[in-house]
Amino acid sequence: MWNSAENVFSRSASFREEEDDEEALRWAALERLPTYSRVRRGIFKDIVGDSKEVDVSELESTDQRLLLERLVNSVDDDPERFFDRMRKRFDAVDLEFPKIEVRFQNLTVESFVHVGSRALPTIPNFIFNMAEAFLRRLRIYQGRRSKLTILDGCSGIIRPSRLTLLLGPPSSGKTTFLLALAGRLGSHLQMLGKISYNGHGLKEFVPPRTSAYVSQQDWHVAEMTVRETLEFAGRCQGVGVKYDMLLELARREKNAGIKPDEDLDIFMKSLALGGKETSLVVEYIMKILGLDICSDTLVGDEMLKGISGGQKKRLTTGELLVGPARVLFMDEISNGLDSSTTYQIIKYMRHSTGALDGTTVISLLQPAPETYELFDDVILLCEGQILYQGPRDAALDFFAFMGFRCPERKNVADFLQEV
Repeated sequence: MWNSAENVFSRSASFREEEDDEEALRWAALERLPTYSRVRRGIFKDIVGDSKEVDVSELESTDQRLLLERLVNSVDDDPERFFDRMRKRFDAVDLEFPKIEVRFQNLTVESFVHVGSRALPTIPNFIFNMAEAFLRRLRIYQGRRSKLTILDGCSGIIRPSRLTLLLGPPSSGKTTFLLALAGRLGSHLQMLGKISYNGHGLKEFVPPRTSAYVSQQDWHVAEMTVRETLEFAGRCQGVGVKYDMLLELARREKNAGIKPDEDLDIFMKSLALGGKETSLVVEYIMKILGLDICSDTLVGDEMLKGISGGQKKRLTTGELLVGPARVLFMDEISNGLDSSTTYQIIKYMRHSTGALDGTTVISLLQPAPETYELFDDVILLCEGQILYQGPRDAALDFFAFMGFRCPERKNVADFLQEV
């Protein structure tokens, strides 16, 4: 029997209304659950568009990939829009992210070292050093060592929501500076001065629970795959304050009658839950860092074939990004990476730092001009002293006032390091 076009469209509209009513009923049933149960469940649309209530902790791998494809279609363009959507959800209920301001005053780091032939790594010197260390512990003989000042009276402020670039020639003290701010200096180094997080000294809390340091060295378990490495790192670090933030967000949205975006809601819930629920976050980080193509490949080492050196460097960065740290100190993460990959990673860090009110300091050796433009502030370090700290846009004017002008067609980052 022939049906008119009006009847076809009316039935289609009626069918859509029924689907909307069913989805509204599912969401209403979800809202009636206790807060503890509500933050573990969400409404998920499958590939054919059918909605269903799912447990975030039991989301299948195919559903995870489908969700990420809807959230992040293009790695180059979508991070900014993705973080903006996340930020707008918090702004809608007047909920702010915790901010951490790092201050350092008269920061000085010293060490006692051997000079001349005694500094060479020879077997006799090793034996002498061991004997000296033993006698020094007994306070019998202090040895002949010279004092080396690595950082000399550095003072400044690292503000949240701003991406800070740490520049300096080799042996200028960048690694020691980052280690000191992260509270990870070795026992052989003596630190003077004061470092505080929101006014609290390093001895008043546990710095590794708040900050993370990305080392230049790539230390991994060779027998684990890339996905296993990131999932293990996520479980070890936990979720921090993300779960408490999610509970407060869900409570305020319920009181205000706000219905969040379904896909974003599931992603944020998986971000705030511990254990194996970190898989969705791991999939997202792998896609952002370009590690999704080697997710099931062994990491490898000198004796076992695995991923490339550049992929290991990105994996080292990813291990810290899956964690809850609000303060990130990243030490020359561009070593072994091409300029395009470095730009992509720094762009992601810029958007995440700005939208989530994080505190990030990144040390780069020779950043490309387009990468340099992504930073908000610059710290220029030379021979253990800070030559400049402030907005990136004002760096050239500052040195021009001091009599140092950047030549035309000169990379600004290279010019600053040559000064």
